[in-house]
Amino acid sequence: MGYWIRGRIPDETKNPLNRWLIRAYQPLLDAVLRHPKLTMAAAVLIFLTALWPMSRLGGEFLPPLDEGDLLYMPSALPGLSAQKASELLQQTNRLIRSVPEVASVHGKAGRAETATDPAPLEMFESIIQFKPREAWRPGMTADKLVEELDRAVRVPGLANIWIPPIRNRIDMLATGIKSPVGVKIAGSNLADIDRIAQDVERIAKTVPGVSSALAERLTGGRYIDVDIDRATAARYGMNIGDVQSAVANLIGGENIGETVEGLARYPINVRYPREWRDTPAKLAALPILTPSGSQITLGTVATVKVTDGPPMLKSENARPSGWCMSTCAGAIWRPPWPTCRLRCPPRSGSNPA
Repeated sequence: MGYWIRGRIPDETKNPLNRWLIRAYQPLLDAVLRHPKLTMAAAVLIFLTALWPMSRLGGEFLPPLDEGDLLYMPSALPGLSAQKASELLQQTNRLIRSVPEVASVHGKAGRAETATDPAPLEMFESIIQFKPREAWRPGMTADKLVEELDRAVRVPGLANIWIPPIRNRIDMLATGIKSPVGVKIAGSNLADIDRIAQDVERIAKTVPGVSSALAERLTGGRYIDVDIDRATAARYGMNIGDVQSAVANLIGGENIGETVEGLARYPINVRYPREWRDTPAKLAALPILTPSGSQITLGTVATVKVTDGPPMLKSENARPSGWCMSTCAGAIWRPPWPTCRLRCPPRSGSNPA
């Protein structure tokens, strides 16, 4: 303004736009000055009307949407084998199909062939499609249907989570937690995070309104460790890379080519058959060739053992974290949910969470 407004400045009333604005606001200004108490009362009333929206901050603003389908996402404890996961998936699908309103159910266990879905083997996803509303039993509603499904599917070791599919994806993109209600524990020590997460799980199960709670375990995963004996491998003319290459190619599999069938191309993968590598003892007995052409077993140059470790590592803001997921009764179709107040018992020493 100091740069552009200079020289002879005309009177404001000579500007037709200013004259129009003055005629518009002057009656309002006169009315406000004639009724100061009424003006103050109106201002206070407008301020009070903002208190209710302010009290709802942090709550649920998205109205419940009936998407038609339902997603069943239970979680099991770590250490689950692929065969047992398949059995549990088939068992839960049969229990879900026992409800008359269910038209079809399709489930998967573990991770798909994509890097964008890092799901562990113990996490199931079953898409439930319902029959048209006209085919439902008299008096059956969506809330009653979810309650009946929750009563029908009671498998020991599985924590039930029922949520609409689109809503679930939005929650996972926003927070990473697949359940409507969750608690995140961050720290620097995995053992402390796992202990506190289990404390939260135990307390959450006692909170009124919580139908299920499960803390993701940071221990309990099973790993096969191949500890290479460098000195023994050197005596056979092998280095660490040779042994690791044999383990990766013969056990994990190596693509040696591809076959072309019309427009489709399929890789040709070579590795030892499953019955040769389904136990640590059989893995130790696998034959490998040395650079000199002699044949030895993997157990000759390495120790094969099963060790415990974290099934999955999560981090947030560059800190390891653990999650406790819970579902509140009535949380599928009628938010807002019951208020859950958690108080962890005090412990001696420093608390990393």
